[in-house]
Amino acid sequence: MNCTIINIGDELLIGQVIDTNSAFIAQRMNEIGIAIDRRIAISDSLSAIQLTILEAWKTSPILLMTGGLGPTKDDITKKALADLFQVGFKRDEPTFLHVKSFFEARKTPFLPVNEAQADIPENAEVLFNARGTAPGMWFDINGKILICMPGVPYEMEYIMHTHVIEKLQSRFNLPALYYAYIQTCGLGESFLAKKISQIEDRLSAGIGLAYLPSPMAVNLRLSGQAEHRQEIDLAAAAIQSELSDYIYGTSKTPIEELVYHRLKENNQTITLVESCTGGFISHLLTNISGSSDIYIGGWNVYTNPFKTKQLNILEATIREHTAVSEECARELLEKALDKTNANYAIAVVGYLEKYEENKPHAYIAYGSSEDIRTKKVDLFQPRVKAKEAIAKVALVSLYREFLI
Repeated sequence: MNCTIINIGDELLIGQVIDTNSAFIAQRMNEIGIAIDRRIAISDSLSAIQLTILEAWKTSPILLMTGGLGPTKDDITKKALADLFQVGFKRDEPTFLHVKSFFEARKTPFLPVNEAQADIPENAEVLFNARGTAPGMWFDINGKILICMPGVPYEMEYIMHTHVIEKLQSRFNLPALYYAYIQTCGLGESFLAKKISQIEDRLSAGIGLAYLPSPMAVNLRLSGQAEHRQEIDLAAAAIQSELSDYIYGTSKTPIEELVYHRLKENNQTITLVESCTGGFISHLLTNISGSSDIYIGGWNVYTNPFKTKQLNILEATIREHTAVSEECARELLEKALDKTNANYAIAVVGYLEKYEENKPHAYIAYGSSEDIRTKKVDLFQPRVKAKEAIAKVALVSLYREFLI
């Protein structure tokens, strides 16, 4: 079974908006055993929408489309579909009441264009959207499926999780799939693949091994039909044994969430001191609902004067060792723990780009008042990705060595 993903919007074609919807949909489809035939971005025009659907249906029985469902004049997806299928419109009363209450709650006018959000092609089944005013739509045309969703990512994700995945599994009687996940940090993709090449070579034809790299980390995913569960588990165990020095988890849960959950379970807290990462680690932790239970606050000490004034770092430390040094990172950590009484802390300093004779690198200090450890990280990524890499190594190091 395969599908095509179609994203509508001139803003996608000119690069004004980055397409994250396709990646999300593709991942969800892969998880239920539906292969991706194509991912297409098209303009907001009747002909582009209609011709793309007809062409894509020649090779894919399932089309997943996002965009063009809003209330403005350039949102023409519903009209394009009604014309294509030669049907009129019907009003969906639950959606109408939902949209009306949406505007009433905000004490804003309920305009005719907003009312029209509840009008859908007559041959469509409504996929209720609790996160917005544009409903999703499900079309079943001679055994071919077209699923239309809003382009707003969090609305699309809601409709996917609430309606689409279950309906596709039921409609096509998809076989149950089984997955095993292995999260690694500190070994490049090619070196990792070499270490487990013999294990990968022994996998049966029905089992896939995917490498999912990110800065300083590679996640592995073994997948196959449920009947291969035992072989997948054995292969996962063999890989874990071979890569034991680099593994920090066996799920899809991001490292910041793993750290959060373990600290919360143990009723422990953490403080952060960030220089080169500029608050990126704090950003990751505070994206988690309830993070105030474990994160008590921290410092963004980007300049040397700020380091000395805010955390009373000795000027001699910076003068003798420089601000980007193991000694500076350690002292920042010590001062932060003294000031907060947190159970754990992370401090990072570094060069994200070449500075004089120094190649990009960072020093990470992490641990508790009783046990402070440090690590040097050489950086090979562009500036923004380098911050992500440092954050990943810092959180993984704390998690592996102190929390599990």
